[in-house]
This record gives sequence, structure tokens and C-alpha cells, in this order.
Amino acid sequence: MGQDGLPPPAPQGKFLAHYAPSSPEFEDFREGLIRHRFLDTIALRLNDSIKLPKDITLTTAHCAQPNASYDPDRRRVTLCYELFEELTDKFAREVGGEYLVSGTLVFALMHELGHAIIDVLELPIVGREEDAVDQLATILLLNQGPTGDSLAFGAVGWFALNAPAKPLNDIAFADEHGLNQQRVYNIICWIYGRAPTRYREVVREGWLPEDRARGCQSEFLRLARNWERLLSPYRPSPVPDG
Repeated sequence: MGQDGLPPPAPQGKFLAHYAPSSPEFEDFREGLIRHRFLDTIALRLNDSIKLPKDITLTTAHCAQPNASYDPDRRRVTLCYELFEELTDKFAREVGGEYLVSGTLVFALMHELGHAIIDVLELPIVGREEDAVDQLATILLLNQGPTGDSLAFGAVGWFALNAPAKPLNDIAFADEHGLNQQRVYNIICWIYGRAPTRYREVVREGWLPEDRARGCQSEFLRLARNWERLLSPYRPSPVPDG
């Protein structure tokens, strides 16, 4: 108890941005992220929308492999410089390659951020956590408006291009992640379900089967409502007028 007889305030955490040193070949990329306040902007938006009991750090770093990850011991979400290199090399000559690169990078970051939020807030998850954080990553992106939609479509493009690369063996079926083909249809369904009249072409052009499309609006609304229910206790209180 404090001197006034009241309990001490609950600890208040924040989303923090950090850019780890890079090797010379990635220095331009690192400086570009810093100049555009890439992680700072994401952290600022998250701090405006979610209250944390402990800090979560968003960082870039060398990982010795193209990846993104969450370390629960350090509460650190890491976007690897090597992932940027792999995506840039792979999609440099693709039409719309910049969206494939940026969309995949941001989706990977949001996916790992989903793991961090579930961990730090101790949110209940029924089913596979990997499926749950795909849902949350997509919702977080779509909440950013048209730019977020473009990034989500970029992530879909990456999953679609990589779907045939993963052999359908026992290891693939046993993996904690869904198959890339399944993740493609899920994310497209949620994008379409949020605004069916805006993205009719995803059904018309065969990206999303009509049988799945019919339920996508209710599916997205249910996911968004349930995630909001889980996160609502951690929303900042509105500032009173006056």
C-alpha cells in the first residue's frame, strides 16, 4: 500500500521500437527503416490502442536465417535483415514486387506480434495459436485502411507463390502452421469478408472459391468481434472532454 493507503498503480508497459546494428550490406535498409520511422510508427499506433502490463520490443536484427520471431523470455519481436534480403532477391523482378516484399515483411511482423500480445496479456486461445495470430495479423493490417489492404494482399501473394514449394508430407501436415494454400484462402476470405463489394474481383478472377466466399463476411465479422472482446479490457480509457 502507498502512503495514502491506496494500492500502488499497476505497472504500465509499452511497445518499444529498436533497430539493431547491421552488417554493411544491410545498412541502407536499416537507415531507411529509421528514416521512415517504420517500427516507431507501428509501436505508436499500438500504444494508442492497447495497454500492456509489460514492455514488448519490436526490433530488427541479424538472425542467420530469413525469419521473424518472438522471444517470450525477452518479450521481443524480431524482424530479420535476412528476410528482407531473401524477399528482395526473390521478388525484385516480379510485377508489384514492392508490395510482395513490404506486405510479407509487415505481415510477418504482425504475426509474431500476435504471439507477443497473446503471451503478455495471457489471452485465452482455443485451437492452434498459429491460426489465431494469422487472424490477428490480418485484422491489424486491415485496420490501417487501403494501405493495410495492399499489404495484406502482398502477404497473400507471397504465400501463394510459396505454396507449391512445401512438399505435402507427414512433416507438412503435422506442422503447427497451416499449409500455405490454406493460409492464402483464409487471408483472402477475411480481406474479402471485410468489404465484399470492394473486392468482388477476388471471386470473379478465381482467387477465392464462391463456396467459401459466401460465408466470408460473417466469418470476418465474427473474428473481428471476438478479437475485440478479448482486447477490450486492455483498451486505453478515453480522455474526458474539458
